[in-house]
Amino acid sequence: MNRKNNTQAVLLTRNQVEALRHLQERERGRSEFGITPSIHEVARGLVDSALKTIGRG
Repeated sequence: MNRKNNTQAVLLTRNQVEALRHLQERERGRSEFGITPSIHEVARGLVDSALKTIGRG
């Protein structure tokens, strides 16, 4: 299965995007090389964590 068939677009509010950007900057600060994860990586990580919490991941 190629990546295009394995992804889905999700619409977020401005506040949600700003919160993701805040988390992104926090992760940059934690990286010893100053590497910043993409907004998509941050969002996927949050969704994965939430799904594990409710036992769906």
